[in-house]
Amino acid sequence: MTESSGVVHDIDANDVVELRFELRQPDWQDAFRGRAQVPQGAKARLLGLVGPLILVAAVFILTGNGLAAGAVFCGMLLGMPLRRGVMAARQARAGAPLGPWTATVVDSGEGIRFAGTDMEVRRGWGSLGGYVETAAGFVLLNPAPLRLVVLYLPKRALSAPVGVDRLREILDRRLHRYGRHAARH
Repeated sequence: MTESSGVVHDIDANDVVELRFELRQPDWQDAFRGRAQVPQGAKARLLGLVGPLILVAAVFILTGNGLAAGAVFCGMLLGMPLRRGVMAARQARAGAPLGPWTATVVDSGEGIRFAGTDMEVRRGWGSLGGYVETAAGFVLLNPAPLRLVVLYLPKRALSAPVGVDRLREILDRRLHRYGRHAARH
């Protein structure tokens, strides 16, 4: 094991990659930005519009003013990037007391083991729906139709470029990649 900027990593010759890290607000922002790169089907897009449309309809019914309803809808669309930042801050605050995490990625049926000081979660490859690579990390997603962020693996936890390449190779063999390759490390 070696230590680099407070983050420990170990790469095993048996296609096991282990990362130790603490998730921070920039990590969550990157995860949500990466999730936004995943193409959605028509059904998912329509489901995403139900809430805003109900709110716009309620504003129109209560005020009788189409201009006010349109302003609410435009405000909601413009507020989406702000919402991502608020969600990232909330996730970072909720996860901070949990401390450091260890993610063990195994190129076998075992999948991924994600362990903190008080809990451990194992996810088989079949329970994941794919991944997105960003410039700063790998975003692992649930299967369709939701494709929510399951786990974020920051590249900073693998200071050696060979570690990032090996992790990418394992993920490519086991999961569907959404989007294109991120900027190289």
